[in-house]
Amino acid sequence: MNFEPIDVDRALDELQRCLLNQPQLAREFASSRAEFARITGVAVDEHQARMAERRHAEWFVLERPSATLGGAPVEWALHHRPELGESAPGEDELKALLSSRCGVFEVSSVTAGQGAWVRDLGAGGEYPLHEPRASLEFAPGDLLVGRLFAVGDALYAVSPAAGLFRNKRLRDALEHDIERLRKGRRGVLRLSQLELERMFFGAGGREDSDAVGRARVFLLSSGVGAEEAEAMLDELRAASFEPDRWVHGVRDALAGVLERLAFDHEVDLEQARRVLLEAWPRLASGPARRAARSESAGPVRGDVRAAIEAFDRGRDAGRDLEQLFRDLERDLELEPEEIDPDGIDGAPAPDFPGVVGALVEEFRWETEFEHGAAAARELQPLAKFAQFGENLGVFENLGAHELLLFSALWLPERGGLENGAQALAVLRALERFCEWSQRTQDVALHDAYRAHIAPLESALERVSDANRYCERVNDAPERGELFELASREPGAVLLRDRRGREQLVQLPDELMKRLEVGDWVRATLGPQAHASAHCCYPPQVAQLAP
Repeated sequence: MNFEPIDVDRALDELQRCLLNQPQLAREFASSRAEFARITGVAVDEHQARMAERRHAEWFVLERPSATLGGAPVEWALHHRPELGESAPGEDELKALLSSRCGVFEVSSVTAGQGAWVRDLGAGGEYPLHEPRASLEFAPGDLLVGRLFAVGDALYAVSPAAGLFRNKRLRDALEHDIERLRKGRRGVLRLSQLELERMFFGAGGREDSDAVGRARVFLLSSGVGAEEAEAMLDELRAASFEPDRWVHGVRDALAGVLERLAFDHEVDLEQARRVLLEAWPRLASGPARRAARSESAGPVRGDVRAAIEAFDRGRDAGRDLEQLFRDLERDLELEPEEIDPDGIDGAPAPDFPGVVGALVEEFRWETEFEHGAAAARELQPLAKFAQFGENLGVFENLGAHELLLFSALWLPERGGLENGAQALAVLRALERFCEWSQRTQDVALHDAYRAHIAPLESALERVSDANRYCERVNDAPERGELFELASREPGAVLLRDRRGREQLVQLPDELMKRLEVGDWVRATLGPQAHASAHCCYPPQVAQLAP
C-alpha cells in the first residue's frame, strides 16, 4: 500500500458517493446531519461550513454505527465491496480509511517541506506525517485535532478538516488530564469524533466577549447611523439564534439586516455577515437572559454558549476532563434518553424545537441528491411550514390538526401569500413532504393530508386571491371578528358570527366576486351595513373553532 494523501481524500469521497446510492443509507446520512449539527460549532463562513461537512462525512462513514448496515459503513464496505459497484475504492484504500485514527496529536518535531512527528496524547504512540505543505505551518507543541490517515507503509496524513491549535495552557491542561485518565483505565484512551467536536469545534471556542462591540464599530465605521445600527443589533437580539444551522444569513433575521445594508449602504457584505454572525449568539443570549444568575452558577440547561464557555474555563484551569465532559453533556441536554418502547424500532422520538425545520431540510437535501436542484427548488415554499412548526418539539405530534391549522388559518393570516398560485405551490410541496414523512418517518401525514387538506386546495386558492382585496391592519393584525358567509344577496352578503347572529353587509365588489357561501371572513362591522374585511379563510377553518 503506497499512495499519496490526495488518494485518501478521493477514496473517502468515492466511498461516500457509493454508499449514498443506497436510498435508505442516503436518508440516514441526511438525518445524521442534524444530529451532528447539534454538537458542532456555528460556521461563520463557507470554509468553516465545508470543514464541518467534511468532519460530518468522516464521522458518518468511518465511525458512526449505521442502523441500516449494522456497523460503521467503512467496515461494511470492506466486506461487501462488489455491491458498491466499479467506482468503489480499492481494498487497500478501504483498509487505509478503516485504519484511520481520531484524536488530539501534539507536534513533537518538524522537518520543513517534508512532514512532522506527532504524539497521540490519548492513545500514546508517535506517528510520522507526510505533509510537505502543511509542515511549513507546524511548530513543535502545536495540537492537531482530528483524524490521521495511513498513506504509505509507515506514513500518515492529517485530514484537511482537522484543527490546528497553538495554545500552551490548553496543551498542558489536556496532557495532564489525559495522563491521569489513562492511569485510571485499562488499555488506551481513545477520543471519538463527537468528543473532539464538542471540545474544540463548538461555538464557544471561536467567539470572544467583544463580538457585539466589534459589530457595532463595524456598522458605524461603514456609514450606518448610530440609531440605525442599534436597531439592527436589537433586531438580532430579538430573534432566536439557531446553533444547529451550519449556514446563517438565509431566510432569517440576519438575512433581513444584510438586505438593508445592501440596499441602503455601501458595505462589505461578506465582512458584515462575519461580524454580525459572531455577535448574534451573544445578542440572543445577552444580559436580559443571564442577569438572574451569578457568575459562579452553572449554565442554564439548553444554553449552548454558556455551557461551552464553562467547559473552556474548566479546561484552562486544569479541572478533571472526564467530569467536564459529564457536565457539558448535562448542560447541553445530551444525556442518554430513555427508550420509548412504542417508538419506531424502540428509538426515542426527537424532542427538540425546530425538528420540523430539520426534517424539511433533510427532505430538500434528499430531493436534490436524488432528483436534482430543480426538484429541490420546487420545495422552497416548505420554508413556511418550517416557520409554522418552529416550536414543535416532537415530530410524531404533527398530525391532521396541525396540518389544518397551517393550511386553513396560518397561511391566510401569516403566510404572506400574494395570490392563489402561491397557495397551491405551498400545498403541492406540503403534500410531497407529507408523503415522504409517512414513507420514511412512519408518521401518517400523507393520510391526514388526503383526508383534510386536499379538500380545501381550491378554497385556499380562491381565498388567497380574495385576500388581495382585504384591508390588512399592520398595527392590529387580529382586529375584527370571525364570520361565516351564510348566503349571498343582491349587492350584499349575509354574515353569521360564531354565536349564530346574522347581519347583511356590503363588501368590496372584487372581494365578493371571489368569496363563496361557507367561506369565513375576519371583519369589522361598520355603520350603514358596511364591513371592513381583514382576512378570508376557507370553509375548513370552522373545524378549528372551539
